[in-house]
Amino acid sequence: MRQYKVFVTLIQVILTVQISVAGFERTSQPASVLARAFGGTGIFSSDNLWLNPASIAHENKLRGTVFYTPSPFQLDQLAGYGMIVTDNISIGTFGFGVQSFGFSLYRETIGSISAAYPVSNEIAVGASFHLYHLSIERYGTGIRPVIDIGALYSLADAITIGTSIQNVTGSSFGGDDDIPQKISSGFSLSIEQLVMVTADIVKDIRYPVYSNGSIEIYPHELLTLRFGIDGSSSMFSAGIAINLFSIQFNYGVSSHPILGLTHTIGVTL
Repeated sequence: MRQYKVFVTLIQVILTVQISVAGFERTSQPASVLARAFGGTGIFSSDNLWLNPASIAHENKLRGTVFYTPSPFQLDQLAGYGMIVTDNISIGTFGFGVQSFGFSLYRETIGSISAAYPVSNEIAVGASFHLYHLSIERYGTGIRPVIDIGALYSLADAITIGTSIQNVTGSSFGGDDDIPQKISSGFSLSIEQLVMVTADIVKDIRYPVYSNGSIEIYPHELLTLRFGIDGSSSMFSAGIAINLFSIQFNYGVSSHPILGLTHTIGVTL
């Protein structure tokens, strides 16, 4: 019976990864990123470290985020978690992160080191070095280095434009779609510090162009509401953030038309 359960679970994992387009899609993300449907290339935020390495450039103090996704697509076996820590020193802002999902039979883990620098008041650039670790029981493990680059440009006080390239090194574990190569460009528009609208255009080199969009609403200084849509899968998402003193509690949920719900919780200090 145990062997049967393991077999069924492994089939579920394989099907989920295939339906989700590819492995190493960086789906283990902070709750704020999930709530924006994985969009936000044009936002300055340390939570966006895996979207655009330049996004951490304006962090001016130590900041840490931890998050947990208990059952992506309602599969406990794909539980994911991660953390991001950023700090600013005289030569720029540095970030460290780790994200992982899976279980004993199949696990993907990414360790990241990022650096970002504000070239001027309007322009910031950044780069990330990742180590991708893949472990499949009875098939062994593998490690691949991956590099991302990104930039952000503040067109005005309320408008920021960003672009990033993931996996410029073209790293791969040997399959056609195991480590994606993506080019993302997007903008964020803040309206009277009450609403922020974002839109991204994403091109995976293997697939058609798609877009993401989101809106953040700030009805109170203690509260943030987020809504998003992912054009690659018609996935809708939403989330809430509660700010108490120096702690922010985040919750995000997404609804995939085939795979169902995914919930993520997180805390930022």
